[in-house]
Amino acid sequence: MKYDLAIIGFGVIGVESLYAIAQKINKNRKFNIAIIEKNIKNIPGGVAYSKLSSKFGFFNNPLRLSHPSFQSWIKNKKNIQRIVNFVHKNPSYQLDNWLSDNIENLFKKKISGEIYFPRLVYSFYLEDKILDIFKIKFKKKLKISFYQGNVENIKFKQKNLIIKTKKKFHAFNINNNKNIIYIKKLNQKIKFFECKKMILGNGLLPPKKINVTSKSLNKNYIWDFYSEGGTHNLLEKIKKLKNKEKKIIITFIGNKAGLLETMLQLKYLIFKKNYNISINVISKKLATLNKAKFSNNVGKYKFNFFTNKHINKIKNAVQILNLLKKEFVNAKNKNFNKYDVWTEILSKKILNKSIQKLNKKEKNIYNLFIFPKIRNITRFTYPEPISAKEYLDKFKKIKMVKGKAVSINTSKKIILVKLDNNKIIKSHIVVNVSGPVSLDQLNSESNLIKSIKSNINRFDKRGFITDKNFMLTDQIYTPGIISYNFNPSRQTIIKAITNNSRKIVRTIINK
Repeated sequence: MKYDLAIIGFGVIGVESLYAIAQKINKNRKFNIAIIEKNIKNIPGGVAYSKLSSKFGFFNNPLRLSHPSFQSWIKNKKNIQRIVNFVHKNPSYQLDNWLSDNIENLFKKKISGEIYFPRLVYSFYLEDKILDIFKIKFKKKLKISFYQGNVENIKFKQKNLIIKTKKKFHAFNINNNKNIIYIKKLNQKIKFFECKKMILGNGLLPPKKINVTSKSLNKNYIWDFYSEGGTHNLLEKIKKLKNKEKKIIITFIGNKAGLLETMLQLKYLIFKKNYNISINVISKKLATLNKAKFSNNVGKYKFNFFTNKHINKIKNAVQILNLLKKEFVNAKNKNFNKYDVWTEILSKKILNKSIQKLNKKEKNIYNLFIFPKIRNITRFTYPEPISAKEYLDKFKKIKMVKGKAVSINTSKKIILVKLDNNKIIKSHIVVNVSGPVSLDQLNSESNLIKSIKSNINRFDKRGFITDKNFMLTDQIYTPGIISYNFNPSRQTIIKAITNNSRKIVRTIINK
């Protein structure tokens, strides 16, 4: 099967790219597209935002930092009512408290930008985008084919790409009934695709694989937290153990976003449902994300260092980091929080202005060395999960263990995690939330990415080295987090990948 374009993944990147193509393509121009999705149960939304895998998850950032098109969608009271109806009809999602806390704000003429929505809300927004795509498609010569399958290998054949999997790709249709999409598998199966261009729409890479010494590790080791079902998957495992074990020991490898996502539900089980659970957290660094919390100061924070005078003098990437650190110290001296400063930096696009002062060499230094440092000190998130973690810590339900997990084994029903200091942590459930593997170290974690790496030696630990249009080669576009320059100005991830997806479509259509 030959296609003009293949889009791998039908989450945010896949939907936004297809939507932009449908809007911008000339109505008289034939265009044949293949969409390949690994798990059709995650349509709409992908791993990060589907109703299945993002159950119990919240956005890390408030509404005001979302993409403008999503903010406009939220202003429609019909969409708010859809969200409210979903909460009432689905009590297992445990969103009643969130709804009662925010119900007045939701139906105001102007919704406060500080509200944090459940991540699954984005699946409603993407569903509407998919419906719009089909309305546009009928007016244009746009052919869209959908296939389920796990892309394992990319082969380069002259000017085309061959996309392969171990098993055959299985065709499916997306149908519309009363403005709700339905997915139906078809009988057609194919071995491979051939396409002129490809958009790589995968999200976060999985964590680096830890040496598993047991050939038959039990099912209570969760290697890839998000793609395996997130907090919902963990809760299902806890429920299965509830009647078998007097006390359930859960060990998390990592201390950042994945861990925090589980805290509200674990607090609920321990203190409301009286589950006997103890939690270990293994991490070399004991610091976690920061609360997105403003100070009590009246008025906005005014810059002392990120002023035009100082920004105009920027020549080196490290100067941007130094100015940020000085701004944080100045804020503390004036009784402001770091979040006050960071909010002003984002709203006034200070990082954008600063990066523009750098030459090409310094921009590369920024992307490779300075950006990760800025990211580490500006990771703010929804305060409630952090408060839940602090509550669990107060009642000694969490034990912090300093170290690095180096191997995992099993002894009967117990999972044994060995650390680099030779400590052994015994658990019933182990959850790897250590964060995505760096691209230069990736080996067996993703056959697809490994395949691209073996053909294109253009990457570093931050990601694939793409041009300003996120083009890796004339054939491959990677607008997501696996491009080293995908989000230098520290927008929210969803805002960055939405803008990047629209940008690559303009390039593809022009070519």
